[in-house]
Amino acid sequence: MQSIINWDELWKAIHVSSRFRTEKDKDPGAIWDKKAHAYNRITRDEKESTRQELGMLDLRSEDTLLDIGAGTGRLAVPIAGMISHVTALDASAGMLDHLKERMAAEGRSNYSCVTMRWEDAVVGRDIPVHDVVIAAFSLGFYDVGSELLKMDAAASRSVHLFWHVGPWREPEEMELYRAVHGEEGARQSGYPDALFLLNILHDYEIYADMQIYRAVWETIYASPEEAAEQWITMHAPGFEDLDLVTRHYEKRLQKDDDGMFRETSIRTTAMISWRKGE
Repeated sequence: MQSIINWDELWKAIHVSSRFRTEKDKDPGAIWDKKAHAYNRITRDEKESTRQELGMLDLRSEDTLLDIGAGTGRLAVPIAGMISHVTALDASAGMLDHLKERMAAEGRSNYSCVTMRWEDAVVGRDIPVHDVVIAAFSLGFYDVGSELLKMDAAASRSVHLFWHVGPWREPEEMELYRAVHGEEGARQSGYPDALFLLNILHDYEIYADMQIYRAVWETIYASPEEAAEQWITMHAPGFEDLDLVTRHYEKRLQKDDDGMFRETSIRTTAMISWRKGE
C-alpha cells in the first residue's frame, strides 16, 4: 500500500528549516574541526553509553567495520580491539586526529581513516564493502534516504544506527538552548527522531528492528566554568555571556569527593539495525 506520509520528504523539510543546517551542509569538516578539541574533551570520560552500544553490536573477531561519522573514536577505538579492521570515516580531519591519538594510546594499528563526507563517498571506489556498518549520532543528512541506501550497499552482513527518540535534549538543556538562542532558535536545534528513519527504511523495503534504551552519558569537568566554555564551543560559538551558561552548570553539576564536577544525562535512544538478506 502507498504510504500516506512521505517520511523522506518530511525529513528534508525539517532539515532545511534549521538556521544552522546550511553552513554545516556546505563544509561540515570546517565546522567540526573547530569543535574537535571540545568534542574530544566532553566524550573523554564517557563510558556507560559506549558500553551499552558496544553490547548491542553483533561483532565477530574476523569482521571489518565501517564507522560513518566516527568523530574522535568513541566507538571505533574499542571496536578495533574486538575485530579485524575498522575504517573510520569523518568529514573532519581534526576529529580524526583525536581518533588517531586514541588508537595510538591503545596500541591499535588495525584501522584506516577516510576524511570525507559520507554524501561524497562512492562504495567500491572510496569505500570497500565491510561486514558491518555503523553510524552513531551522525545522520544529519539532507537526503537521508539515499545515504541509508548507500549504507546498506556498503554492508555485507548488518547495519546499526544510533539516534535519538523524542526530544534531542533533556528539558534542562533545552532551557539553556532557549536562554541562549531564543524560543525559535531552540526549536530549530534538533533533528527528526528515530521513528522517521524506521519509516524511511520501510518505504525502501528495508524492514529494520528498533531497540530503545536509556543512554547514560557522563562528563567530568574541573569546574562549572570549564563545562560552560565547552558547551559554548559546541553549541553557541561566539556567545559571550559565559556567566549565563556557568550558572546553568552550577545548578546541574554534581561535585565529587575529589573536587571534580560530574554531569550525567539520560537520553532516550534507539538502535535501528537490519541484517542483509533478512
